Amino acid sequence: MADSSEETKSKILTSAKAEFLEKGFTNASLRTIAANAGLTTGAMYRHFKDKDALFCALVDDAIDVTLKIVKTAGVENHEVLEDPIGRGHEEDEIKFMHYFTNYMFENKDAFVLLLTKAAGSTHENFLEEISDIYTENVLTTVHWMKQKYNVTKPIDDMSLHVFANTVINAYAEVILHNMDMAEAEIFMSNIQEFFHFGFMHLLGLPCDD
Repeated sequence: MADSSEETKSKILTSAKAEFLEKGFTNASLRTIAANAGLTTGAMYRHFKDKDALFCALVDDAIDVTLKIVKTAGVENHEVLEDPIGRGHEEDEIKFMHYFTNYMFENKDAFVLLLTKAAGSTHENFLEEISDIYTENVLTTVHWMKQKYNVTKPIDDMSLHVFANTVINAYAEVILHNMDMAEAEIFMSNIQEFFHFGFMHLLGLPCDD
């Protein structure tokens, strides 16, 4: 019995993932991907128009989830909070940190592809693009908080830019250094705590635990 379209796509994606993980996007072979999926390249093109479409199919869900997480740093997510600097918000930050750390482990291959195998693909600048989005959200939120709480203590945009980039790169380090789940949880908890209280202190806001 012939495979269904979805079964065929699944075989292609399984083959593509193995090829991309081994050789990276640029050096991956469509002929090898098709052959390992039991297809001709012509048959594979009926499901995916090119190599980039294959790569995107493997990583786009991970990108969508990442975008949703980094956008929670924006003003619109803080405006609806009863107390944007209180313990409740800190607990939300911790919840998001645990959720995303777990998500990365559940979808580790996608993040390995994005962070180490994406050169030449649509998503070769994934880390920089996510970092830019997160940084912009942090900048706008901090400026909003300074107005809301009448903060006069100076904190420059370059410092905020570096801090925000450091947070995003910390998540990347979990994958790049092949941490196990226990190591990652400790590491990211330290990062979250350091930056939460660090931001509060720099804004001159109360940072009691």
